[in-house]
Amino acid sequence: MTSFKYGNLRKIIFLITAVLVLSCNNSKKSDINNEKVVKKELQPFFDSDRIDHYYLNLSENNFFKLIKKENKTEKEKELINIYIHSFPDNIPQEDFEKTLLSHNYKKSNLSIKDEKSIENVFSEKDSLKNDACACIAEYKDVFIFKKNAKTVGIAKICFKNARFQIIGSKINTEGFGLINELDKLHNIVRPNEKKT
Repeated sequence: MTSFKYGNLRKIIFLITAVLVLSCNNSKKSDINNEKVVKKELQPFFDSDRIDHYYLNLSENNFFKLIKKENKTEKEKELINIYIHSFPDNIPQEDFEKTLLSHNYKKSNLSIKDEKSIENVFSEKDSLKNDACACIAEYKDVFIFKKNAKTVGIAKICFKNARFQIIGSKINTEGFGLINELDKLHNIVRPNEKKT
């Protein structure tokens, strides 16, 4: 009679375990279906019809010389503000592109496909960003988003230290900055260069 009880007990435990496992799997499938509904259409950060990319090829040696220089000119101070600080902190009234060009930032030739890929990277995310790097930013890459030839957004990117500054977006940019996104962006604008 004891063996009968243990045999039945094993069957009951097996059935309970099977029911729990199956119900957990169904619950996970339900969660996945709900996630698919949430992820459907993510908005771009900017309502733009054109994206321009500017790049500054500044060596670390020249960068540190500029930082250490005692009596900086106004133009050098402006470059430092663009390159490592948060200038501009809003959409400038004057032509920011002329300012970039005056500091030797070079404009890239982007294809329509490149612009679309860049727009996809600069879109609302439903994931949380990785922790930020505590290193100083070196904003070598600047993206200018335009609508009807007017600047509607600016994004400054430091690929080296995974830092960024986004100006003008009406959408929450909190999920931006995942390493794989920055790698994708780097490969679009500098496909022949190894990321440092």
